[in-house]
Amino acid sequence: MIFKACSAGLRAGGRLGGKTSRTRSITGPAAIGAAALACAILAASCGGGSASTTVVQPITTPTAASEVAAAVATPEMLPVTPVSIEYQIVDPAFEALPGARAIYGAHEGSGYRIEVPDNWNGEVVYYAHGFRGNPPQLTVSFPPLRDYLIANGYAWAASSYSKNGYEPGAGARDTYALLDIFADQVGAPERGYIYGQSMGGHVVSLSLEQYPAAYDGALSECGVVSGHDVLDYFLSWGALSGYFAGVDLRGVTQDAETFGTTIRGQIAPQLGPVDQPTAAGSAFANVIKNLTGGERPFFREGYAMNYAFNFAILVNAVANAGPSNAAAQNVDAVYEIDAGFGVTSAQLNRDISRISANVMYRDAERWPEFADLTGRIQSPHLTIHGTGDLFVPISLEQRYREIVDAAGRGDLLVQRAMRRPGHCAFSDEERMRAFVDLVTWVETGAQPAGDDLAGDLADVGRAFTQPLEEGDPGGIAP
Repeated sequence: MIFKACSAGLRAGGRLGGKTSRTRSITGPAAIGAAALACAILAASCGGGSASTTVVQPITTPTAASEVAAAVATPEMLPVTPVSIEYQIVDPAFEALPGARAIYGAHEGSGYRIEVPDNWNGEVVYYAHGFRGNPPQLTVSFPPLRDYLIANGYAWAASSYSKNGYEPGAGARDTYALLDIFADQVGAPERGYIYGQSMGGHVVSLSLEQYPAAYDGALSECGVVSGHDVLDYFLSWGALSGYFAGVDLRGVTQDAETFGTTIRGQIAPQLGPVDQPTAAGSAFANVIKNLTGGERPFFREGYAMNYAFNFAILVNAVANAGPSNAAAQNVDAVYEIDAGFGVTSAQLNRDISRISANVMYRDAERWPEFADLTGRIQSPHLTIHGTGDLFVPISLEQRYREIVDAAGRGDLLVQRAMRRPGHCAFSDEERMRAFVDLVTWVETGAQPAGDDLAGDLADVGRAFTQPLEEGDPGGIAP
């Protein structure tokens, strides 16, 4: 059973699990390696026997504090040892859809594609793609709404970016460069929209602050809209797994091979299979639930879909230890666990291992792409996000709302939840409705409807999920 599931994931270029209307953002050699590791984790966690019922026995770091503490005396910092990659632009040539013309080429180390319908309405969508792992090939993607855009008179433009990896800064710069390329090749548009997916959502949020006059409106789907929080999330995933498995990960994260062996050989068996967890595994899932938005539709399904893959992403990050590693921290994270799991929130926060970001990589002057977002946006921004997305959790939307509201720009942000598991698992109807509503908002000034994601998420998304999933409201959290 495991072999069949993993083989299917590898054949799909690393797309593991899930009903999605689009392929997972991670592709290429790095994704296949991650998929292989994820399969190994699944196999390791499914070793024979019934699930253990022992009480969690976490590693302790002595401290005098008995209340919730958010730091230890000497937190670690993750290293920056980037692998030198000689990037190659994959030929961006493509065939235009009927009734449109294709423009493509290379610009300052990145490839680009532009498609313009014969009945162009004078407006253009600049598409920002998601995370692709660390392959040397730079490829340009079609936007999810390509057919709709061309059929309705919109042009679009997309960049490969000049590098892979988690590089929202490069994404923002290379997407911004498309404005001049488009103007030179086609002409100045009347309006321009930026549309980001997954890491592309980070590109969108960053772009709205770095280039405030560049875009008339923005659409993000399954986006890392709150910036570096996704880096902290994956760090927390690793730290929490080690805590509940009773494995000290300090020092282990310096080497990808050792880290992967530790996850496969020690952490996965202690947590158990995702569908039959040990007591430690149930406690881990409970904290992840609270960390990513609380009880909500399809958390359980989304957690199962991304469980092994998230561990694989962690190992991929260690193997490609670039600036995004050094920008991650959990030194200030406050974790919550419900009663009945053998440990309290106070104990968890006191004893879990902590890692601090290298301040350089969160400095707005030296490394702005991982610095705190200001929230001072000047254009309408509409976002859609799945409640059961455990790759880029909906809690990032909650944090982005706080950031934008604190900047006094809350009237420029509309957020919508889709009641569905998986990453970027949206229907075309949901995407089209969001885009049409954004355009109407920009043209008329009338803010469209959205969801309040700040509190209880049990009933969010009912007005926007098209169609509702069979079995909605989905499984509740463990």
